[in-house]
Amino acid sequence: MPSSPTKRYRSALVIIQCILEELMKQGQVGAVKSQVYKDLGLKTPVGDKYIEQLVAAKYITLIEEAWGKQRVRHKIYITKRGIHRFKWFMQLSKELKI
Repeated sequence: MPSSPTKRYRSALVIIQCILEELMKQGQVGAVKSQVYKDLGLKTPVGDKYIEQLVAAKYITLIEEAWGKQRVRHKIYITKRGIHRFKWFMQLSKELKI
């Protein structure tokens, strides 16, 4: 029986940092929620959990917009507070060599 590759789990803080980093790349254009999940390799329930936490902390805003005639999509925008926290995370990661 072949051995399965070892999965590397990310801590909650690393996932949050990755989400904020992805939104920083997008700038004021924002990012489609499902695309962020895809880019970061997050399953929807896990991604939704972190998005809810980030919205509650006011690091991001989540806006529902029309997409086609009967569909909607969710766009995520980073807030000033989120930018500040992202810079803080990056400084910690650098100092702690994470």
